[in-house]
Amino acid sequence: MFFYLLIIFIILPIIEISIFIQVGGFVGTFNTILIIFLTAAVGVYFVRQQGFRTFQKIAVELQNQQIPVQGMFDGLVILISGILLVTPGFLTDIIGFLGLIPQTRVFLLGIIKNLFLQRYSNAHKQYKKDMDETIDGDFIEIEEDNEEK
Repeated sequence: MFFYLLIIFIILPIIEISIFIQVGGFVGTFNTILIIFLTAAVGVYFVRQQGFRTFQKIAVELQNQQIPVQGMFDGLVILISGILLVTPGFLTDIIGFLGLIPQTRVFLLGIIKNLFLQRYSNAHKQYKKDMDETIDGDFIEIEEDNEEK
């Protein structure tokens, strides 16, 4: 967990700053700032549009008494994409826009499913293995004398 926080709060800003410097040197400071605002505005528009669409999809699935797994995952990825798109930076914008592509979300869900299945199927196998083991032991039978009581 510490490794992921290190990447998010230290390494990612360093990468973003270096990209800002490169892009700013190429297109100028004003144009770089304009691009940042433009990607944020376009990102908010797409997040809002796909968010409403996903919300409607979840509502229909719930009305049909289905579990909206794909819709809930899509909503989560769209939310994270929206956060990344309003965060200033080119790398975060690229990751945010990738999260808005439906095929990317399907691909991500497949990866996460496989990770969970691997992790929990191994844990389940270990649990079954532990439960199948027989514990040997000795016991002494103590008889109570009912006549004394």
